[in-house]
Amino acid sequence: MEITQTDYNILKAIQSGRVESGTSPSHFVDYCDNVIGGDPRPLIAEGYIDADRFINGLTDKGNQSIADYEKEHNIS
Repeated sequence: MEITQTDYNILKAIQSGRVESGTSPSHFVDYCDNVIGGDPRPLIAEGYIDADRFINGLTDKGNQSIADYEKEHNIS
């Protein structure tokens, strides 16, 4: 799955700490819908976000996809 700008923004919200570990998935979905304008559920389902009962952070796959996206789009 190639991530979109919106997917990147969702992942960065977790990586940057704007969405803290321990956030409930339903609150995270609401946050993404209201603030970012996207749905994080596909990213969770594809294994980019560690979210068993709560948002625990990004997986290695999530962190790598951010790095790849930033490299591809020359974001520092």
